[in-house]
Amino acid sequence: AITWYNFQAGRLDPPRPPISWKDITQYSFLGEFNLLQHAQDDIRERMWAKPAVREATTKFFKLCRAKEEIMRLNVEMHRLRTAIHDKEREASQTIANFRHSDPLLAREFERLHQPRAVVNAIHIHCLDCLEK
Repeated sequence: AITWYNFQAGRLDPPRPPISWKDITQYSFLGEFNLLQHAQDDIRERMWAKPAVREATTKFFKLCRAKEEIMRLNVEMHRLRTAIHDKEREASQTIANFRHSDPLLAREFERLHQPRAVVNAIHIHCLDCLEK
């Protein structure tokens, strides 16, 4: 693409300077990249080239991505809730099994699991708040 641009830039009247990959990578956003300003047709007067329209378009697409992200987060929230529920059930079952065979081990496992259960309760509360 750079080679093609440089070829076409040389054919313009007056010829435009060539660009390199280094020039392109210095731009952080496509909106800052004024590559087409040297074309024969002055596109700067087109509606889509106006800063307000570009900004509105950028905001529109950010809004679209935000809606997609919300859909994705809804799925992830259900996955997190299910994972927490499954781990809690597994820990409770393990503790119950150890109570019969080795009460001391069951108590130690319960003690180690206690901080995780508190954090899981906080996460479940946050998920409940987000789902309202």
